[in-house]
Amino acid sequence: MNSNAGARAISFLRTPVATLAVLVTALVAQLPHAADVFRLAVAGHGLGATLHSYSYAVALELAVLLFVVQRRNVESYIFAVASICINLAYYALHGVNLASVAAAPAWLISVALPVAIARYSHLIVDAAHEEVAQPVAPPVAPLIAPAIDQVVHAETVQRARVQVHAEPAQSDIPAMDVRAHALQMHAEGFSVAQIVQQLGANASTVRSWVRRAQEVHA
Repeated sequence: MNSNAGARAISFLRTPVATLAVLVTALVAQLPHAADVFRLAVAGHGLGATLHSYSYAVALELAVLLFVVQRRNVESYIFAVASICINLAYYALHGVNLASVAAAPAWLISVALPVAIARYSHLIVDAAHEEVAQPVAPPVAPLIAPAIDQVVHAETVQRARVQVHAEPAQSDIPAMDVRAHALQMHAEGFSVAQIVQQLGANASTVRSWVRRAQEVHA
């Protein structure tokens, strides 16, 4: 059961939905950096400045995704670099000396998040294009119908062959033999209907044979 759960989890993580969820999480983590840099740069305070700064942050960070969707890869990476610079400015405005060794974590965070956002965006768009490009499966009915017709035709031919070999048709019996047989049966007391049923001959023909035989003997 654990292996099945792990397989389902891995399958889900490969879907565009999972990638989009991670992308949204990365964007949410990135937004405060851009918003704070904007607000500190203009020395804004209050609710209006906060809303203004976050609208700027959303527009900046979503630019990477929108350029990727439009297949403008150069522009998307330019804005990814801009996001890295915004992150570095965020730490610089909060007193971090970016030229020191102690600033290594700030550099790592500043670079990792924008690059991750850019790659997540590319994964989502590539997955969407792959789904669109997948060929449509041909309809099943046109492929099955000829096979069914061939099977039915083969069975019909086989049944016809069995019938031909098992029961020879009455037309294959010489007419004189049928006439002689019919007259013999009539002499033995069989009626015309019984003769027709037994021999499969025409009723009027049997009556004609019987009438002529009676005329000869009369």
